[in-house]
Amino acid sequence: MEKRLLEAFEKLQKREHLLRVARDQLGLGRLTKEEFKKQEAQILERYRLTLGEERAYDLYLRMKGKRSSK
Repeated sequence: MEKRLLEAFEKLQKREHLLRVARDQLGLGRLTKEEFKKQEAQILERYRLTLGEERAYDLYLRMKGKRSSK
């Protein structure tokens, strides 16, 4: 796979994992709603895809869609 695509996958996986952990902590009462929103914003900012990673990921999704529709 292309390097940028791999980097995009890694960022997306880390972001989803950390968001899931934060949601679980909110659900268990370990975080307040304000703390959760703050953590969520930090996670989204830290693991934002660069333009190159976004393009590589979009291309991957389009290619994947073409293969599965045949």
